[in-house]
Amino acid sequence: MLLIKRVIYGLSGYILKISLLLTVLMMFVTVADVFLRFSFNRPIPGVFELTRYALAVIVFTSLGWSQMHKVHIAIDLFVSRISAFWQNIIDVFNYLLASITFILSFWQMIIYTGRLYSSNLVTTVLRVHVYPWVLVSAIGVLFFALVLVWYLINALNNLFKRGGIDEPASHWSS
Repeated sequence: MLLIKRVIYGLSGYILKISLLLTVLMMFVTVADVFLRFSFNRPIPGVFELTRYALAVIVFTSLGWSQMHKVHIAIDLFVSRISAFWQNIIDVFNYLLASITFILSFWQMIIYTGRLYSSNLVTTVLRVHVYPWVLVSAIGVLFFALVLVWYLINALNNLFKRGGIDEPASHWSS
């Protein structure tokens, strides 16, 4: 089981690097566009398109890492006051629902990528294909779903064996 965790976490780290690289590139392109727009009245064509698609990829490729490091918001006004048993039941329910949701999201994004590829859809200004952006976003969603499944397994283990595989699954106790 620890090998599965290391593979998922390791690959999610590489997926995060895509997000970080796009953030830096988007920053440079945006700064250059603003500089050229105000200094020479010559904006860079297609910056809006690149920014729009890059932001989508940045969001989706950083979800898995965010879940691994528990930086998502968890409001525990009620849950922190109930017993650990009920906290584990809530965790199992949450991770099950989230896993199903994001596995279905990944599946639909792959179908959508296929439709975009078949239709040969390109952006308006730069004439860049749209499907690679959606495909990379789908891969980010896949790794987020895998992290959620890992947390679901850990929450189930906490529920039935009274101890995690190697870490607490709950946001409530951290």
